[in-house]
Amino acid sequence: MGYLAVNQYASLKIIPVCVLVLAFWSHARETVSPVRAPESYALFGSLVELRDDVYSADLNLAGEYAPCNCFSVYGDFSYRLLSYKYDFTLHDQRHEALNMQVNGLNESYLGMKLMPFPFLGLDANWRLPPREGSRVNRFHRFGVSPYGFYEFSRNMTLGTAVEYFTFLEKQNFQPGDELGVKGSISWKVLWDRGDHSGWKLDYVFLYRWRIQESENMNMEQLYRKMDDLHRGFRMRVDAARYSAFLGKPLGVALFYEMNRGNLFGMETGHTIGLYAKWMFP
Repeated sequence: MGYLAVNQYASLKIIPVCVLVLAFWSHARETVSPVRAPESYALFGSLVELRDDVYSADLNLAGEYAPCNCFSVYGDFSYRLLSYKYDFTLHDQRHEALNMQVNGLNESYLGMKLMPFPFLGLDANWRLPPREGSRVNRFHRFGVSPYGFYEFSRNMTLGTAVEYFTFLEKQNFQPGDELGVKGSISWKVLWDRGDHSGWKLDYVFLYRWRIQESENMNMEQLYRKMDDLHRGFRMRVDAARYSAFLGKPLGVALFYEMNRGNLFGMETGHTIGLYAKWMFP
């Protein structure tokens, strides 16, 4: 019996590592997540998204592995099942339905967290271009994000982060660098610290802007600028219920995300999803 218990424990410990290995070979949409310290978990979910008048459905798998409280590595990927666009106009104009025929692996996100101080850390990440699951974000992107958080109370954590992104040139196109700021609130409600069960609410606000214009190096110097400076925000709210499963906290959550917004306009995109997250504290 003791040997069996040890084998079961070893199997549980290997799950986040397996999820991480899978993530390294897979591809994903970017997740807007709260500012958190390094942790170990496995996540599986699904979502539906509306952006640029395109309706999409994805399956999502993510994982993070933290051998200690000061370091972790993570990966995130999704498989886009379909993307569909429906265009129509009124006043005797032609109605048109167009299948975008986009399905397959989306862009991947790999990264690591360093946390040398109890309340300050650094997140370094790399986004790989997508395969058949997306027709946007076709450039490699590298980012660094210093972050910090504050334990406002025993059950509430406030976090903030500053982001910087740069892109690799491809086919003589050079996207401009981007900056971002992020704030988050994580609140545990009716939380049992003994078995890590209860309700958990997360809210994230992210604001990004391009700080320089992209350039088309195929053109003469005078015409290289692509006039693509932009800025916008994203927001996300998660509501999760955690309970003990095989001695570890397992959460089932519903989330809503405004995946693109404009502070001075009505242009937005929306994402709704459901996921299960198995923690390994």
